[in-house]
Amino acid sequence: KRLAKEKKAVVSTQSTGEVIREKMKEKEKLQSFLTKQRKRLAKEKVYRSYLEAVVEGSTEFNELRDILRKYETLSINLEELFMKSNAMSDELDAMKHGYMTMISKNNEETMRFTNDIADLTWRKENASSTAQKWESLWTHIQNTAA
Repeated sequence: KRLAKEKKAVVSTQSTGEVIREKMKEKEKLQSFLTKQRKRLAKEKVYRSYLEAVVEGSTEFNELRDILRKYETLSINLEELFMKSNAMSDELDAMKHGYMTMISKNNEETMRFTNDIADLTWRKENASSTAQKWESLWTHIQNTAA
């Protein structure tokens, strides 16, 4: 019975030690979080001080909310401009592709017409040569018959 009580006391002491260690870890985490939040607050305080100085020196803004609204408006407009820019860029790419396709077709058509002209020129020269041969033969026949 005494041994069981001692064992229970040891287990209780160990579990109490574990609880204390866990609580210490939790305390360290919370202190770390608190330190981070204080640093963040200090940074934001500088930002707020800057904005308040802008409000004091500006005729356009009467309150901090005015600056924040202006910032939100400008941010929204910037996002819309980026979206428009992307859309226009896509449209420009499509137009460039269409232009290049049209140029390619135009070049092919020009080449085909050039080939047709070359073929017709060759046929004309061949026909002229044949006609000249026949005229020469006709002239020869007329000269020998007379």
